[in-house]
Amino acid sequence: MASGADERVHFRTCHLCEAMCGVEIRVRGEDILSVRGDHADPFSRGHICPKAVALKDVHEDPDRLRQPLRRTADGWEQVSWDEALDEAARRLVDIQAAHGRSAVATYFGNPMVHSYTALLSGTLLLRALRSHNRYSATSVDQLPHHFAAYHMYGHQLLIPVPDLDRLQFLLVIGANPAASNGSLMTAPDVARRLKAIRQRGGRLVVVDPRRSETARLADTHLFIRPGTDALLLLALLHTIFAEGLERPGKLETLANGWDAIRQVAKGYSPEQVEHACGIGASEIRRLARDFAASDGAACYGRMGASV
Repeated sequence: MASGADERVHFRTCHLCEAMCGVEIRVRGEDILSVRGDHADPFSRGHICPKAVALKDVHEDPDRLRQPLRRTADGWEQVSWDEALDEAARRLVDIQAAHGRSAVATYFGNPMVHSYTALLSGTLLLRALRSHNRYSATSVDQLPHHFAAYHMYGHQLLIPVPDLDRLQFLLVIGANPAASNGSLMTAPDVARRLKAIRQRGGRLVVVDPRRSETARLADTHLFIRPGTDALLLLALLHTIFAEGLERPGKLETLANGWDAIRQVAKGYSPEQVEHACGIGASEIRRLARDFAASDGAACYGRMGASV
């Protein structure tokens, strides 16, 4: 879209995190004049965080690498892309030939997730290397989510996302979406969405060892001892099953293992876990009953529940 003699406006999506906010980027030639939220974006409605605003600084940073560099005895020298790729490929082949395939490790950073090109080419590279040593931002914080999704739903990326704009009860465990931009939720302006839950008569309950930014927005904040989230969840299941509060609906025929999970939860009553968790048995029972009674409830767990 033209604006002035040599100014243009590009409407794009910020891909620095999974909130995927719409942005309006005003440019003149190769220079970025401004980065603003796109108020016409139906998803983010004009909201952006400081990371998106800083895209201009990232683009113009004098330390930004704009072409490959090779270390030499005297420092760094610029090389062409073809030369850099050929040398990297040759050295990878030589190292694996001398020391085995797993002598090479890969680490994929968070931006890989938001680049289709990187995802496709990265997968081909991993298959070619055939190394067992694979690391990423995921392996640091959320791999258990993907492991559970793979075994429950058939694919590691099928992670359920809470419908923040319609649910009536949100239980947050080991997460601080107000600070993390709703990581793993794809929810731009998540603080506004969390506040809206209470404004429409719903409830927000946060389980966290500290009074986080999200906890300050909640109706109820339950301080839990670090590392005991699984015990609390089992006690919630124990109460729901013991009091007949479960409503599986269609899940009864779509999912199996009901008897197994009942049996596991049977040994974790609220009284048995309250001392370890630091949350009273009566509070655990109240949480289980309120969650089960809600017409639209979701449980959202993040890094704290993964590690």
